[in-house]
Amino acid sequence: MLFLPNEDAVLTLRQQLSAQDYAAGCQVLEEANSPTARPAVRAAACAAGAAISASTAPLSLREYGTMWIPLLFMALFAAIAVWALLFQPQRKWEEKLREFAATPLLGLETEIAVYRDFFLMKNQYEQWQEYWTEFSSCLETDRFVAAAGSGGWRFLICKDSLSETECDALSQAMQNTFAFSYRRSRTKGGKPHG
Repeated sequence: MLFLPNEDAVLTLRQQLSAQDYAAGCQVLEEANSPTARPAVRAAACAAGAAISASTAPLSLREYGTMWIPLLFMALFAAIAVWALLFQPQRKWEEKLREFAATPLLGLETEIAVYRDFFLMKNQYEQWQEYWTEFSSCLETDRFVAAAGSGGWRFLICKDSLSETECDALSQAMQNTFAFSYRRSRTKGGKPHG
C-alpha cells in the first residue's frame, strides 16, 4: 500500500533507462561500494601474488632443486591478473545487460517522486514505495545518482535529462538524506573497462 505524503516532493521526474545506462549505473555503484570490485585493484593483487611467487624461486631452487612450483604459481597469478583486467569487466558488463533484458519493467518509462524520507515510483504496470532507510549508501557522479540497498535493491537516476536546478535539488536531497554515507565522485562512469 502506498503512503500518500502530506509534504511536497523534492523532485518529480520521468525517466526511461536504457540497457547501457543501467549497466553503467550498476558498475559505478558496485565499484564505489567495493574497492576490490575495480579491475585494477584485482589485477594489482594478482600481480603482487605473482611477484611474491617469483621471489620464492631462488629459495625453492636452493632447498628443493627446482623452480617449477614458484614459477607455476607466478604464471597462474599473472594469468588471473590479465583476466581480471581485460576480460572480467566485459563479462560483468554483459551480465548487467542480460539482467536488464531479463527484467522488462526496468526499461519502461517510470515516474519518480523523491521525498525526504522515501521515494515513489510508478510505471504502467506497477507502483511502489521505498524508504531511504532500506538503502545503505548513495553515490552521485556526473551522470548518475545511485543508491545501494539491501537485497540487491538499487535506486538509479540518470541525470542526463535533468535540468541544472533539478540536479541541484536532487543532490541536496541525497546529501541531507544519506549524510555520512553520501559520496560525490567526478567520474562519469558508464563504459566497460578494457
